[in-house]
Order: sequence, then structure tokens, then C-alpha cells
Amino acid sequence: MAQKRTRRPNTIKSFVSGGESHYAEEALDFDTARETFLRNCRVKNLSDQSLRYYREGLKSLFDGLRDLGVDKPLDVTADHVNEIVLTRKDDGLSDAYVNSLLRGWRVFFRFLHDDGYLPTNPTEKTRLIKAERRIVQTFSREQVKALLAVPDRSTFTGYRNYVLMLTLLETGIRIAEAEALKVTDIRWRDRIMVVYGKGRKERMVPFQKTLEKHLKEYVTIRGALDHDYVFVNIDNGPQKKRAMQDEIRKIGLEAGLRGVRVSPHTFRHTFAKIYIMNGGDVFSLQKILGHTTLQMVQTYVSLFGTDIAAQHRKFSPLESLEGRQ
Repeated sequence: MAQKRTRRPNTIKSFVSGGESHYAEEALDFDTARETFLRNCRVKNLSDQSLRYYREGLKSLFDGLRDLGVDKPLDVTADHVNEIVLTRKDDGLSDAYVNSLLRGWRVFFRFLHDDGYLPTNPTEKTRLIKAERRIVQTFSREQVKALLAVPDRSTFTGYRNYVLMLTLLETGIRIAEAEALKVTDIRWRDRIMVVYGKGRKERMVPFQKTLEKHLKEYVTIRGALDHDYVFVNIDNGPQKKRAMQDEIRKIGLEAGLRGVRVSPHTFRHTFAKIYIMNGGDVFSLQKILGHTTLQMVQTYVSLFGTDIAAQHRKFSPLESLEGRQ
């Protein structure tokens, strides 16, 4: 019986000659390693959002390594990575954001190691930092009304911003999903948006009559263009998420909101809060938001499943004492 042979890889990525090791360019140059990694991501058909995430994260990594005097991937150690993590925390970045960076770095080095460019993976034993759990910020009903009152709905950009905020509040979609939303993704008869979330995962997000009315009116005013993106700028090009974020931040300043971050993600949290407080269940909320696990949804339930302030008013020990007098 013939012995089964293991096929050797056809690409030689490092070899030894005369006692000296020679490595592929990916092990010796950060830019080459990055482009090879990103090419692999494109081959896997990762979304543009994922590519931007890795590109921005690797820039932060490479900047930190060069500050430490490390000029090639081959020389990176676990201590270097840990030092950059501490530096980024000292820069004022949140624990959650540092962990987001770290996840991308681990994927990058795992790729270089698994594909034979590096003999070891410097992040193999690197763990995420213990993130500080913070209260999820949401808008009150009064704050939502104040934000919606700001845009001048007699202008195109004003009405667009108004409809954008309505869409974020009604559906809970991410700002990147709003950026990518096309008129052809809206199923008017069923009042459903087809949204493409993280990892190109498609999901159906429902909406109701109030948003339908304003969205239809906005699309009519938007008119026929040479592309199908719903939200557009004054030059009729697709509105980018950074521009959306800036518009919402400016609206928050004009509305005079204090003590809450005025951002598209706060609209997403507010949607989840109102959904739960109105009696929505965790499984439908998970599907609407596009979460792969129930962890974040359960956080919403623990925070908003009961109106704590209302319950406290009802059962306050001090108030009950006062009531007996």
C-alpha cells in the first residue's frame, strides 16, 4: 500500500544559507506585510468597512512600533505589543477601543505566522485588557425631540438630516449601514430595509408608518440620480459616514444637549432602550440590531427592562414613610 504523502507548500518563505537566515519581504517590511495581509482580506471578500478597520488599526500599530525603534515585523515581540497597548491607554483611548485595535493586531500577526512569513506569533498569548464597564448612554425623549427640532426642514440638507435621525432612531442601524443603504434596499410594501452589516451579513430591519412617510418624501425630493444611495450630499454624491457623524454632532451642539454623547451610536442605544421598555423581546432585538450573540442585548435588558426611576418612585422607602405621616 502506497504511503500517503503530505504535499509541500510551493512558496519558499524563508531559508538558511551559509548559516544566515533569509526571510520573505513580509517579515522585513511593515508596508509589504500590510499589503499582503489586506490582499488576503480582499480575497476572503471582507467588506470595505473591515478593510478600513484593519488599515487604520495597523497604522496605529506601526506608528507605535516605530516609536519603539522596531522597523520590521520579524523583530516584534509580545513586550512591544503590550507597551503599545499601555501607550494607547495613556493617550486617552477607551478600553473598548484599545481592545478593538488589539483584535485587529492579533489577526494580522496570526496571518503572518500561519502563512509562514514569521517563525512565531508575538500576539499568540496576548489577551484583551479588562475593559471598564460603563453605563450605556441614551437620549431621553426630551433630548430626542430637541435634536429633531434643530434641522431646517425647508432645506434639502436639513430635511435629509432630519430623516437620517428618524431612520437611526426607528431602526437602530449602524451609521455605516445607513451610509451603505440604497433605495433598492427598501421594500416599501413590507416596510422593511435590507441592511448589510458587519461581515457582509444581510438582515431585514422593519420600520413603521411615520418613517415610511418621511422616507418616501425625502426619496422623492432626492430625485433620480446616477446611483442608488439613499443619503446624499449637496453635490448629489453618496454621503459618507464621517459627514453624517459631523452633522449629528453639530445638531447636538445647536440643541444644547449636555451630559450625553450626541452620535449615531447613541441613537442605536436609544432605539434598543425604547424597544425593551416598550416590551420588545431580546431575540427579535438581536435580529434587528444584527448582533451575533445575546451578550449586548442582555445588557440592554438588564439596564432598561424595568424603568428603574419609575420603580423607585413607587417603592421608595423614604417616600413610603412620608406617606404614612
